[in-house]
Amino acid sequence: MNHHFAELGDVWKHLPLAEVLRVNPPRLYWETHAGSASYLLTESPSRLHGALRFLALAPDDPALEGCAYLKALMDVPGLYPGSATLAMRALGTSATYVLCDVDPESAATLRAAGAGLDVRVVDTDGVSAIEREAHLARVNARDVLVHVDPFDPFERVTPDSKTPVELAGWLADAGYRLMYWYGYDSVERRGWARDVIARLAPHAELWCGDALIPASLVYPERSGAWGCGVVLANATAEEVRACERLGRGLERVSETDVVEGNDPSRLSFAVMA
Repeated sequence: MNHHFAELGDVWKHLPLAEVLRVNPPRLYWETHAGSASYLLTESPSRLHGALRFLALAPDDPALEGCAYLKALMDVPGLYPGSATLAMRALGTSATYVLCDVDPESAATLRAAGAGLDVRVVDTDGVSAIEREAHLARVNARDVLVHVDPFDPFERVTPDSKTPVELAGWLADAGYRLMYWYGYDSVERRGWARDVIARLAPHAELWCGDALIPASLVYPERSGAWGCGVVLANATAEEVRACERLGRGLERVSETDVVEGNDPSRLSFAVMA
């Protein structure tokens, strides 16, 4: 269960993910931390700065008005699609899916949402499950998009298992298409996941789009900075251009969402090199 659904961190996860799925549909989609299939899009202070604000303003932005994420939000009003649902709606029967989540209720919603599709839901540790899948599956790595979105990027479930960020680096270096989402809570950590994955995957082509955000827009009780980003590995130039365009669009529609006296005072987007 993702308790931060439809908040700004989710927006700058699902916005690029939905576009990558549209621009370059994979034949296989694997996810380590899938969460629930969907959530009721109710109001909360942080959602009013997140998906609900995006829904209100994106139709008037030239970079966002036709994006896949906005279309997904508008397709079923009042229901927020999880990442796995974005993938299943975008790819349908043209892809096969491995979706992992340790929460039994979330896993049950994924099975229900995947009825009629070639979906395998794994309700054990997703990092170990996807590593095993990559070892055993006889597939071209470029045909697979792996979405890694961990609660704790450095969690090691067993002494022999990889952490989520280690898995991301290993997959990227092996040529898999990868989208890795990360968060941070100090400006000094901005873009940290790109640096770690670059060290682990010296042969991979990486792109990183990062959103630095006033912390109170996501956590109302906090001040200062919070942020999140996505690292794409082995993406096409078209995917990279699309994601940067969307990041700039998100920055534009956030220009008037200002927290006076805070540093930062508004969301800013940057491509991290």
